[in-house]
Amino acid sequence: MRPLRIALVGFGNVGRRFASLLGGDYGRVLRGAGVRPRLTGIATARHGFAIRARGLDAKACLALARKGRSLGVLHQGPPVASAADFIRRVPADVLIELTPLDPRRGEPAISHVRLALGRGLHVVTANKGPVAFALRPLQSLARRRRRLFLHEGVVMDGTPVFNLARRCLPGARILGFRGTLNSTTSHILSRMEEGGSAAEALREAQAAGIAEADPTLDLEGWDAAVKGCALANALMGASVRPAQVRRRGIGGVTAEEVRAAAAEGSRMRLVVRGAWSGRSVRVAVGPERVPLGDPLSGPGADAALVLETDLMGEIGLVERGGTVDQTAYALLSDLVAVAEAGA
Repeated sequence: MRPLRIALVGFGNVGRRFASLLGGDYGRVLRGAGVRPRLTGIATARHGFAIRARGLDAKACLALARKGRSLGVLHQGPPVASAADFIRRVPADVLIELTPLDPRRGEPAISHVRLALGRGLHVVTANKGPVAFALRPLQSLARRRRRLFLHEGVVMDGTPVFNLARRCLPGARILGFRGTLNSTTSHILSRMEEGGSAAEALREAQAAGIAEADPTLDLEGWDAAVKGCALANALMGASVRPAQVRRRGIGGVTAEEVRAAAAEGSRMRLVVRGAWSGRSVRVAVGPERVPLGDPLSGPGADAALVLETDLMGEIGLVERGGTVDQTAYALLSDLVAVAEAGA
């Protein structure tokens, strides 16, 4: 059984959950795919850098992070100067990029992915930025280096959106999509429908780990816009940037509007839509009334996506109660693909 050396850039909620599961069910799944996972490095802006060729103890890393201490006490070798220095030096087969989203530039995630692929590492990411801003050049670089660039976790957590299109819809063309892809705003609007406050609902979303590190990215529609671009670029061959999205968040939605929609048989939801307009794809984000019974009308933090195809009509995917567990699982499913590719 060959080792699969894994390095993490970013050690927030998703990275920590992934690390906590790596020695249990995740480890068993990967061993079933013929590899023995080994966590050889972690880079984080808050907790420093740690590289250990023989493998880091995930429990020790998690304990240090919970206490707010530096991972540097576990590091072996010369000091690491930066995330770029870490990526150049860490002994790894695959880099998992989990830094916070920058919806305006996609950096530093794009640079991290490019550097890792250029060095000959496979890359797995749950960061939407590289897919929304630089998918084509990164895919091209991955092909040239004969490496994989996988990103199943960037939309709907672990729900297999991209794998569905790639593996199960050969020859079918995706004509458009609509979805409720931001769990935080769905949770807030549901709480408002029940009579609760938006502020308290946001705190609940943060406690559950589903809100962005900067929650204004959820509330102002940036997260949904970046996800819409990722879908348009990966599924429809577009080159849409978040700045081109017609975007409106939920800041102007009142409790009265939410309850009025419910009384009339619908739910307020932040909806992202993508469709062809001439030779280009347009993406838009904004609050809408969604009729009850529609796949996008699910309660709480549910996420849903409907794909419009030429050969299969409409195909819907629903995720009930998304948490960091699903996003961490998406990393595992991509790592299994790396293992099967012979990493």
